[in-house]
Amino acid sequence: MSAQPVSNRRILHTEWSLGWGGQEIRILREMEAFRDRGWHMQLVCREASTISKRAQEAGFQVSHLPFKSAVHLPTVFQLARLIRREKIDLVHSHSSVDGWVGGMGAKLAGVPMVRSRHLSSPVRPGLNSKLLYDLLPEAVISSGHHIRDHLIQVGGCHPARQYSVPAGADTSVFHPEVSIDGLRASLGFAEDDQVIGIVAVLRSWKGHDVLLESFTSLAKDMPKLRLLIVGAGPRRPALEKQIKDTGLETRVVLTGHRTDVASLMRIMDVCVLPSLKNEATSQVLPQAMLVGTPVISSSAGGLTEVVEDGVRGRVVPPGDAVALAGALRAVFTEPEATKKMAVEARAHALRELTFETQIDRTEAVYIKLLS
Repeated sequence: MSAQPVSNRRILHTEWSLGWGGQEIRILREMEAFRDRGWHMQLVCREASTISKRAQEAGFQVSHLPFKSAVHLPTVFQLARLIRREKIDLVHSHSSVDGWVGGMGAKLAGVPMVRSRHLSSPVRPGLNSKLLYDLLPEAVISSGHHIRDHLIQVGGCHPARQYSVPAGADTSVFHPEVSIDGLRASLGFAEDDQVIGIVAVLRSWKGHDVLLESFTSLAKDMPKLRLLIVGAGPRRPALEKQIKDTGLETRVVLTGHRTDVASLMRIMDVCVLPSLKNEATSQVLPQAMLVGTPVISSSAGGLTEVVEDGVRGRVVPPGDAVALAGALRAVFTEPEATKKMAVEARAHALRELTFETQIDRTEAVYIKLLS
């Protein structure tokens, strides 16, 4: 619960992106959680965006602005007028374009701005980074210490304005008792099949190509091995071709977008996130950990904040298909070690990586700025 009444506090989220992925999902889930705690939450975005549709379906007030560029002054002035008209207390921006526009609009309207940093892609030292992550916002919430430290050390940002809030998973959804009745059979899996799984938007930097290469090498002498690819995205045609070229179409299942992710994770023998770059601390890994599924990740970005190699799972270098194949084989050849790491991973996730903890830490930033 909040440390002070928040029923009159009005937060405006801004999002420039048109797509629908982990960042946009996190924004909407946070808005819902804060609404449950008594905050007023609303959104401003582009009209054609998926988050506009999803937020309206969830019952939120949504406004549309063009966000044509980072310095599109008409959008800045329109946003400032919107902030004043709606009596907004705080602006929370999430992407590069709306980070600039949101910061300038908030300054014109005289309210504080929080900037989220969801990706671990490097920033360049200089005035641009200083403005975007230090001077325009009163606080920056990074999805992990790796990103926060990078903004301080490389971006030259003031440590007092920088906060680390890793993504957390909902323990009421992701837990070991989640139902899996009939799920294996519906996907064409036998009870004794060994299922490797990945849950990620089908983008190039998520490492699906590397995982397929590793799977292909293992499948030669592991006849029960199966690959479950959960998610939708622009790389699907390329992945389908790669699967066809391997001749393993009968052993790989692409599910597309699914809402039963927790159950799908439960039937996996291991959940893999072999990202090549850009990752923060991931929403997927804590979810799998809470379900009790063993995990393997690359060391890209801030993933090692979540998966400690040999303690809470296995970690491999980004893009290294041979190392990934070795880690995957070890999941099945070293079952006791795998089980022990999964138990420790779940305990860690319950301590540090729940959605409730994520909201508590974000709320503390809001209250500090508004007090």
